[in-house]
Amino acid sequence: MHEPSVEFRECDPVPWRIPAFAHGAVAFLILGVTCASLRFFYTRSLSNLYGDGLAHMEGARRIFDSITPGYEEIGSVWLPLYHLICAPLAINDFLWRTGLAGGLVSSAAFALTAYLMFRLGAEINRNLAAGLAALAGILLCPNLLYLASTPLTEPLALLWSVLVVYALFRYSQSASWKALAGAAVAALMGTLTRYEGWNVLPFAAGLVFLIHPFPWRQRLIRASLFAAIAGTGPLLWLMHNAYRFQNPLEFYNGRGSARDIYAHQLATTAFAYPTDGSLLVSARYYLEDMKLVIGICALELALLGVVAWFASLRDSRRAVVAVLFLVPLPFYIQAMAHAAVPLYVPTLFPHAHYNLRYGMAMIAAVALFPSFVFSPRLGRGLRITLLVFFLAVLGVQFAHLTAAGPRELLVVKEGIRNSPCRAQRQRAIIDFLRRRYDGKRVLVASGKWPCVMPQAGIYFRNTLSNLNRKYWARLQTEPEKWVEWIIRGDGDSVDTLMQAYPQAFKNYEVVDQGTFQGEGSFKIYRLRKI
Repeated sequence: MHEPSVEFRECDPVPWRIPAFAHGAVAFLILGVTCASLRFFYTRSLSNLYGDGLAHMEGARRIFDSITPGYEEIGSVWLPLYHLICAPLAINDFLWRTGLAGGLVSSAAFALTAYLMFRLGAEINRNLAAGLAALAGILLCPNLLYLASTPLTEPLALLWSVLVVYALFRYSQSASWKALAGAAVAALMGTLTRYEGWNVLPFAAGLVFLIHPFPWRQRLIRASLFAAIAGTGPLLWLMHNAYRFQNPLEFYNGRGSARDIYAHQLATTAFAYPTDGSLLVSARYYLEDMKLVIGICALELALLGVVAWFASLRDSRRAVVAVLFLVPLPFYIQAMAHAAVPLYVPTLFPHAHYNLRYGMAMIAAVALFPSFVFSPRLGRGLRITLLVFFLAVLGVQFAHLTAAGPRELLVVKEGIRNSPCRAQRQRAIIDFLRRRYDGKRVLVASGKWPCVMPQAGIYFRNTLSNLNRKYWARLQTEPEKWVEWIIRGDGDSVDTLMQAYPQAFKNYEVVDQGTFQGEGSFKIYRLRKI
């Protein structure tokens, strides 16, 4: 069928382009802020605190450094794309141990995100002031600047979500297959980075179906193409889990999943998440989290922008793509209420710091929506005045959030308080291995001791874990052929294996052990010399 002509598309009578000088100036600014931020947090030993970040570095390193390198090292809970991108950098010992292998990827993703947000704000609203307002929302968020220095997946996931929206904006203007395919590929990358990317797919596909008044057949074809490309990510992950773990939902309800962790917590402590089972309470906690990590002033500007956004939709559908930035809000509220996802904020019971960075999933919405206040109908002088006001408000908020120093930023504070490397049990294991380890292979539970290998100087090719399925089953009868050291912790996979097959490990003796209140116990075994 012949493709509909331009009367079905929204086209501006005079195409608007960002001036060439603005591209260079903004790129220079973004690069400077990104590099300065990475250096600032790294030199203060703050960029590699999170247990999740350490686990990501382990996952990336294992792709090449393992007894079974490659596909065998891809697990079930963590989506694989971030690890695959970081893996070539994580080969370098320094970049692996410091977490810079992931921090560099996160910083690059942040820089591209900031540039795309500038373009999106400017091109949708057809003026530079709008683009600068959107850019300011990104660059003047100190908790986001911190995340951009860490080996965490949030900055990369944010990049994919912004790419999806930007490509769909270009599609809304041109109806080109190239823009549609670009949006689909970006969505695919998002589904392989973080699970909230999965939730975007039906909304994005619906937008593709509705955004142009093509005949129904053409709409269905285009939406189906988008869904087929983007939906490959979740399909591949389900197939991977079914093949590797005989359960396509292993990542959701298997060992190490959020549900498994929560079930263990309920069984051992009987402490339920305060948001469990309640959408209303979950919404309260998530909104409180946004207020703390993004800032109340930025949220107020965003609400003002939402009003302007609704008003702009009456005249143009250019801005409709911004609705996709709102998708993380219901996703996280639902996940907290019904998918065993915890979030604690210091201002609400139990007054703790846990998963505060989840609130940053809404930063793209908070940054973009204020740009709609800068309508092209406003005079240039008024737009400049508004921009100065917005920058002043965000600047004051930035100063307030950073006044107590970087260690008091809430997302940084969470990392400091919850860092597994502060745990006495891991410190004891590290200290012992630094003194006694002789280079022989170690049996260890994957992901259990994220600080031990990098800090004790043990390469993963000298370890054997439950991820090395080719060898794991052989430990039931002849472990001495494969490992000479064993690190065993309460309830981990090594503990389970040794309890199930005690006779197989009779030739190993305990050479160190310890029990720590609130952390549990450990034992280190060495093969007896015959």
